[in-house]
Amino acid sequence: MVNIHNIMEEQVVSRINELYEQVKNRENTWLECDCENCRLDTVSYVLNRIPPRYVVSGRGITHNSNEVLNDNQLMADIDRLGLEGMRLVNSAKRPYHKSAKLNASGVWETKIPVFTFPTFLGTVYDGSSFEPLDCAVVTLKDEKGNNATMMDASWSNPCRTFSKTDGSYSFWVAPEASLKEKVSREFTFTVEVTCKGYTSTSYSFTLPLVSETEDPHKINSTYSLKIQDLFLFRNDVMNELE
Repeated sequence: MVNIHNIMEEQVVSRINELYEQVKNRENTWLECDCENCRLDTVSYVLNRIPPRYVVSGRGITHNSNEVLNDNQLMADIDRLGLEGMRLVNSAKRPYHKSAKLNASGVWETKIPVFTFPTFLGTVYDGSSFEPLDCAVVTLKDEKGNNATMMDASWSNPCRTFSKTDGSYSFWVAPEASLKEKVSREFTFTVEVTCKGYTSTSYSFTLPLVSETEDPHKINSTYSLKIQDLFLFRNDVMNELE
């Protein structure tokens, strides 16, 4: 079986550790914690926002790693996102940051039934050029009109899109408790998108779920929901779809 590997993981992990050490040495007051969990949350924050680079051989790893290091714009994006993620992680630590309860095997123990949400994935485009939209602000609202609570600080809400990541965005909503297992319920969410110089847009969708007691903290890349593509039009351009 061919082994496929995303070389951005090592690059981001290495750079995030360097950034944490730099900030610690400067004794910045906003850095309250630099534990492994906080660093991993920051790494996740960055990896969720940059394009992966997959390789299948040792030669590919060497060649692509050098290519990444020589991509000044990409490295600048990693630094910017890294510092942004560090501040976010420190200001809003994961709910189980210091009170995580793991069993002897390192597996989360959970006896409370919950509704576990898939990751929501989407893309924002310029409605006239059909190019990925840069610097759009995407907010996920729950059925009460509040910003949906994310699983941890590496998933921000609202979040921004970047042309480097093809205008994509993602959310992972924190699980919601249920009175018992096997309860069916529908959840309604609304995606709101704004961008300077563009007319805002929104899209609502409903998701049916069944409560369960499985570990809600482990992400499953196959358990995701693709939200329909969203298009924003400049304020001075007529929406031809209307």
